[in-house]
Amino acid sequence: MPRKAPAAPKTLGSLLEYEDFLKILRYYVDLNCFAIAWDEKAGRSGDWTAVHYHQRAASLFDFQKKYKFNFDFEKFTNPAYDARPETPEPILLESLGFYDIFMPIRRKGKRLGTLLCGAFSKNELTLPDLKASWKKLTGREAGGEDLEFREFAKVMLETPLLEGPVLSAFQEALGLFARALALDQHPEIHPRLQRLVTEVFSKNFYHSYWMDWALGLPTRQATPLWNLDIEDMEWVRRDIGVSRIPTTVITVVPQGPRPGKHDPVEEMVRVSRFQRRSFRFAQTLAQTVSGKLENYGAVFVTSADPALGRPQRRAQILETAERIRAFAAAELGGPVLVGVGETVAPGEVLTESYRQAVLALHMGRGANKEIIAAGQAPTAKVEGVQRLMRLLQDLRRNLETGTFAGWPETLDGFLRQVLTLSFQNPEEIRWHLQYSLAQMQEVARTRTEVDEKEVARLYKDLAVSLERTGTTQEMILVFKDALEKLLYLVQGRSRLEADHSIERVKNFIAKHFRETLKISHLAKMAGTSVSTFSRRFKKSTGVGFEKYLQDLRVEEARRLLALGSLPIVQVAKACGFKPGSYFSRFFRQRTGLAPEEFRKKSQRG
Repeated sequence: MPRKAPAAPKTLGSLLEYEDFLKILRYYVDLNCFAIAWDEKAGRSGDWTAVHYHQRAASLFDFQKKYKFNFDFEKFTNPAYDARPETPEPILLESLGFYDIFMPIRRKGKRLGTLLCGAFSKNELTLPDLKASWKKLTGREAGGEDLEFREFAKVMLETPLLEGPVLSAFQEALGLFARALALDQHPEIHPRLQRLVTEVFSKNFYHSYWMDWALGLPTRQATPLWNLDIEDMEWVRRDIGVSRIPTTVITVVPQGPRPGKHDPVEEMVRVSRFQRRSFRFAQTLAQTVSGKLENYGAVFVTSADPALGRPQRRAQILETAERIRAFAAAELGGPVLVGVGETVAPGEVLTESYRQAVLALHMGRGANKEIIAAGQAPTAKVEGVQRLMRLLQDLRRNLETGTFAGWPETLDGFLRQVLTLSFQNPEEIRWHLQYSLAQMQEVARTRTEVDEKEVARLYKDLAVSLERTGTTQEMILVFKDALEKLLYLVQGRSRLEADHSIERVKNFIAKHFRETLKISHLAKMAGTSVSTFSRRFKKSTGVGFEKYLQDLRVEEARRLLALGSLPIVQVAKACGFKPGSYFSRFFRQRTGLAPEEFRKKSQRG
């Protein structure tokens, strides 16, 4: 959708007047929202002012742009309302199976502008839904092996779901905000918005901000100190739904895809649905909240009754874990793996319990148990996983600080530990590498100099590549390539970028030296000017580009002449030389022999 430079229309009042509506956007539905002024004199829409930009890495709009899908927002901000000027109701418009909502901003019957929010889905997405949307967008049939379709499906499954009462509540909230922008000072606006937050939005959307705060995960929003004061915060009791500060983390993931033909997109749909069901299931458990475990499972935070003794408290936690296991197995239609972290003291950040709950998932892979609690795994396995996590932390630290001394040795040590820990278990090896790649991606995403969307796109491509590998060797090679690309992205235009860009160009030349290659094209590939590329290329190879290219071609000509009886003119053509006598003269200059003489000498020898 169009994004003009924000310029708040004076007639719309302050966009920040009602924080409650911004809370709904920021912490729950996470939709793009714009206030579009109506220029009555010109008879058209005026400036677009951003109320909120979604915090997800990509959206439907990005795909509409990429595939040049035409959706004219402007025509819905004028004629639609002119046709029914008195209606207070919003207009919902569908595109590719998703919806945008337009709410008029009126004062005394006069339209001042329009609020636009979107895009969202009205129903829980299914694989046929995604395939149908993809076909409308691209004109192509969708398949699980299509990487572009996978990326589309991943983004669409992260699109907010406003179904039934939730959509009605959001329409009401949008109408209240429109009244506020029209300077309609109604005393019921603030309390009604607050009730909608408590009664509807907090009961149907993940508490992402609060969960990141509790687990000690990096967040772009400021978080206060996590301590015992949390128990006394009214909004935590009211909106989050717990009155005790959580002390234990439980994680759960499917053991694998359902039996039968494995469709990666269908698996995405299954996990996404499971995560939403987990959030609602947690509301049936005492003092428990659920959120996403990245894109492969669910995480629960909970606490036991503090009036109980320590053994009874642990037993209560394990009982909660068993209820989660039974729910997850039924919901996913197959075996699951549950990790239970140790309980921390009330008021402590749950980082350590979270780490242990995730470690338990690693330790449980290949075991004959569905619930693995911290401290229950064999000592050797625990020590092996702990060493693996320490090496991963070293890699993370290198990426966080931008210091890469000893990186190759640390990476080799990490991969050796993966293979040692999970010998002859390819799926467990894949699990370790997928988890580690997700951790490194999170570090790259938080680097302020890195484009967050670019990191997200790169990670999706790399994760899919890792998922498609078959052998252990392929997994290791793909993982190392993935880290190299993340490293390259984080380092920016530093020494690493220069070195790696030249290596990429050299690899390209090795594959395409038989073709016509322009130095300007190669410089663009390396992200530099021609002069800078020439200087860096010569420093890396010891020779200039033209000599490097001709050396490759001559070497190929020597090989072809020595191996067979291909006519000289065809040898020249196969090596990238122009036809005619030029090749013979050039070959003689480089080798001291004419092509035919070289062939006879090589074949006699």
